[in-house]
Amino acid sequence: MAFLILSCLCITSVLCQTVLLEEDFELGTFPPGWSQSTNATDGGWLLGTNTSLQSTYWSIAPHGNFIATNDDACDCDKSEDYLITPPMDLTGVTSAVLQFQNYFDGGTLFGGTEEATVEYSLDGGVTWIVLQTITGADNGLWDEQTVSLNSLIGNSGVLIGFHYYDDFNWLFGWAIDDVAVFEVAGLDLGLSSLSVPSALPTGSSTPVTGVVTNMGLDTIQSFDLEWTIGSAVYTSTISGLSIPSLGTYSFSHPDLMTVNTSGMYSLEVSISNVNGLPADSNATNDSLSANITVAEYGTISSGGLSRDYIYYHASSAPTNCPLVMVFHGYGGNAQDIMDYSEFNALAEEFGFAVCYPQGTEDSFNSTFWNVGYDFQSGETVDDVVFVGELIDTLSDQNSLSSENIFSTGMSNGGDFSYMLACVSSETFKGIAPVAGMMLQHIIDTCNQIREVSILEIHGTNDNVTPMAGDPTNIDGWGAYPSIPNTIDYWVNRYGLTNVSSTTFPDVDPTDGSTVSSDKYTELGSCSQVWLYTVDGGGHDWPGAWGNMDISASREAWLFFDQLCANPVEISEQEYNKNRQLIRIVDLLGREVEFKKGSIQLYHYSDGSVEKVFFGNNGP
Repeated sequence: MAFLILSCLCITSVLCQTVLLEEDFELGTFPPGWSQSTNATDGGWLLGTNTSLQSTYWSIAPHGNFIATNDDACDCDKSEDYLITPPMDLTGVTSAVLQFQNYFDGGTLFGGTEEATVEYSLDGGVTWIVLQTITGADNGLWDEQTVSLNSLIGNSGVLIGFHYYDDFNWLFGWAIDDVAVFEVAGLDLGLSSLSVPSALPTGSSTPVTGVVTNMGLDTIQSFDLEWTIGSAVYTSTISGLSIPSLGTYSFSHPDLMTVNTSGMYSLEVSISNVNGLPADSNATNDSLSANITVAEYGTISSGGLSRDYIYYHASSAPTNCPLVMVFHGYGGNAQDIMDYSEFNALAEEFGFAVCYPQGTEDSFNSTFWNVGYDFQSGETVDDVVFVGELIDTLSDQNSLSSENIFSTGMSNGGDFSYMLACVSSETFKGIAPVAGMMLQHIIDTCNQIREVSILEIHGTNDNVTPMAGDPTNIDGWGAYPSIPNTIDYWVNRYGLTNVSSTTFPDVDPTDGSTVSSDKYTELGSCSQVWLYTVDGGGHDWPGAWGNMDISASREAWLFFDQLCANPVEISEQEYNKNRQLIRIVDLLGREVEFKKGSIQLYHYSDGSVEKVFFGNNGP
């Protein structure tokens, strides 16, 4: 059965374009007349939104409903994934073009390289011939692809196939939307793609570049190019051109884009005055937009070291906004946890600031937070002082709430968050360790000024930080209790007697895990201790990899956001006047001598502990 879908695009002009085929996949069901062939066990080409079709290592920018094949999600045979249009009759057509929205990285992994090609068949799909190979662009943006079908004019029963080939490796995928086949007519210059970074550091300058395509018959000689961001508007006339029908032109606007403050910005790019005329025959392809995240990449001096951080102040953040500190894991870095946690997007959604500090390198050349692991006994960097000085610096430079500062982190970053809950309780209202643990020496020396609420997210199959703990230090990190015992420690410390338990919906049955929660509270108390148990989960950051039923980042923020305003202050103790100083320890629980310029814990004979900081002018 031959499908011939005829319509007319008449936009502000007397000229029309005859549309032979169009499909936007917005119904979310496989469109009539379309077909596919695949060897994949997941069904091949699937329909949905970016949240349902993307996966841990292949994220897809939003584009409504679209169709995609995802090799990352299934790691199956995607070598013969064909998405096939209905048959088209191109007899009697003078000039035809295929146009579609495209999201393709062209990634390489483990020696394999994924390929995406547009192919045609004139024998009902028995044989396929390549029309065009798609060039990947790992920039997080959709682009528009244009393929000439003039070589097929005069044929009936023409099938167009979108072929994804995974090179028999575990690669990424290909997403397609807004497919159209139409006859070329009149004057029509289309803005096909933008090439701009999705993320930039503050103060950097970058060109606004992209590609325009002549979608009409008339040769393009000139056009106006305009970009706007915020209130800034920059327009330039590009002339002296000779772009033939279906030809392309790569542009670079002469005005560089510079943004000096962090936040989310929408870049709008448009073309107009094509060949000096007020409008061409199709206004729908005259503009494109891209969201750009701008963050501050900063450095402060702390403890004689130059310490790095990334700071993001959401455009939506109100005056006196909350601050979330996000700490990377052992061997990780600030950039990676910013990327996979997606806290910047949450900051925009809810209106807060977020900072990603960078750890230093240990003697094994791995980045870390100094919590006193057994194998790092010689490390002296004071990360607690660094974090305090960093928060002071950020507070001086931005409008931040001193009463709404929170900490979260992955693995070693989660362990460090527990440490901060003990030694910097006057600063942090709540912490949310992910796959973290609390070393026994931190428990033994925990000295709080106020109670800090706790959310721990942990997998039962975590093979790095086992749920059962390591109380005898078999693994060499240092002794630490089981995660349930750690939660009990905090519950008993705060005197919480009420517990509510629930199970989250199993949104993604393919991830091999489910999530349940236990929430401990007390009537009249602000303090809360929550445990999210990921049954079957590993050493993961849920929502980024591993369990996909929850987003660890979103759950952490929602936990922080619901905490009440006044954490419980720990009352001053009545000290025995005759008490004696037994020992002085540092924040890692190591016995030390008196030293200025550092935070130390004083242990007395009556069991009391004081946290003392001696500066040059005294305590």
